[in-house]
Amino acid sequence: MSATVFNQTKVDFTKQPMFFGESLNAQRFDTFKYPVFDKLTQTQLGYFWRPEEVSLQKDRSDYMDFRDEQKFIFTANLKYQILLDSVQGRAPAMAFMPYCSLPELEGCMNAWQFFENIHSRSYTHIIKNIYSNPSEVFDTLLDDAKIMARAKSVTKSYDEFIDAAQQFTVAGKGTMHDVRQNCSWQW
Repeated sequence: MSATVFNQTKVDFTKQPMFFGESLNAQRFDTFKYPVFDKLTQTQLGYFWRPEEVSLQKDRSDYMDFRDEQKFIFTANLKYQILLDSVQGRAPAMAFMPYCSLPELEGCMNAWQFFENIHSRSYTHIIKNIYSNPSEVFDTLLDDAKIMARAKSVTKSYDEFIDAAQQFTVAGKGTMHDVRQNCSWQW
């Protein structure tokens, strides 16, 4: 099995594992191994919205009345949410998509990362409407040690999976290799 963006072989994807099976071909949404993923995709699509649809005039006014410590907490929370949704907006595709073997799971992960991107855009919308200089918030995202520690705790598992999956790809199916030595997961 070699990876490709379009597998030209006929495959019954209802008999494939979720990951590390045959590469995908046509995005079929008529038959599923796990219909729950298609239901989840449909649910996510039903929640579509655009951040720009929400007026933040009252929020800006409320923010101006905050005490300094309240402004600090509000801003730190936005920074953390931006970092995490930035990760969630790319991590599923980077980590799992190359190994996905089911069309319904691929669709669900695409919707998931799309909505994480919308979440991140919503925080940008808030920042642009509340702060007189949004760059002051964005340019300091990576400067807060506590926010970075929390973000690293989330990204660590994605990075470990990517490393383990790459080792699997290099070593090949059926080859003995132990990826647990470099992984913090509980086995």
